[in-house]
Amino acid sequence: MPLLHRIRRCLLLMAGLFVLAIVARRQITGDGWLEAVYFFVITVTTVGYGERSVVGPVEQIYTIALILFGTTLVGYTIGLVLQAMFEGQIRRAMGLQRMTREISHIADHTIICGFGRMGKTLVDELKRRNKPFVVVDSDQESIVEACDEGLLAVHGDATDEDTLLAAGIERAKTLVVALRSDADNVFLTLTARNLSRSLRIIARGELLSTEKKLLQAGADRVILPAVIGARRIAQMVTRPHAADMLELVTDNQTLDAELEELSIGPGSPLTGKSVREAGTRQRHRVMIIAIRRSDGRMVFNPEPDELFCHDDTVIVMGKQPDVVAFQEAYKL
Repeated sequence: MPLLHRIRRCLLLMAGLFVLAIVARRQITGDGWLEAVYFFVITVTTVGYGERSVVGPVEQIYTIALILFGTTLVGYTIGLVLQAMFEGQIRRAMGLQRMTREISHIADHTIICGFGRMGKTLVDELKRRNKPFVVVDSDQESIVEACDEGLLAVHGDATDEDTLLAAGIERAKTLVVALRSDADNVFLTLTARNLSRSLRIIARGELLSTEKKLLQAGADRVILPAVIGARRIAQMVTRPHAADMLELVTDNQTLDAELEELSIGPGSPLTGKSVREAGTRQRHRVMIIAIRRSDGRMVFNPEPDELFCHDDTVIVMGKQPDVVAFQEAYKL
């Protein structure tokens, strides 16, 4: 039975005992209402009337029963109330310790600053891809919601260094800046860049004028939702079929295919092979969309004779099992 229901039931029992005790006292002794209330209070609080009883047997039996039942009920009710008051705090403290311990052990994770609409959508996508992340928000209700979903979360001002350190920024790979105001996003970007030079920072901005400020503050990429939305609408107007294809590619739940990027590390058999020799389409049923060279140059739709090199990033598209098999075959 829920705790609040038990408390409500005990309060009703106490009220019934109070009324019953007063009425019974008047019937047995003929005392007035005030005397009956006084009797109830000193009985259930175990104050007592003295070392020797001066009442008759009927009153003694009645008093014994009232003391036993009354003190038990009052003690139980007080215990439930105290449990309701402190249980949440104890559970929250234990959960905070567990969460702090788990955050201290993760690395190469993403820190999501802002658990709003964009933050929640990003969380769903990272969960689907099994990518580690930590949520940071200053709103207590948002943090409680995140914790209820089993997410790692830090309550605090994301623009504060201590909050970012608590989220493990020194071990993080990416920081997503998605606070509610552009000014906070700029300040957060500047703070995060001062804490970590190697951190990849992706920042959101509402105004066009904010993009330059975010880049100057240290953001690697700036996302302007209004601009992206306008461009998507323009594509739907001018190139509706191409826009539908792009939407299918980005929405993995609709299209049975994955768009994935794989890095060519040391010892990969793919190093030095051409696109033709790798046989990605014929043997692995994946398409090579592009190759990002180590110097940052992007080669779209590479020619069959294009060679794969060490530290390249291959962007492929295909069904998830095929992508995984291709990744394992070439140790990507």
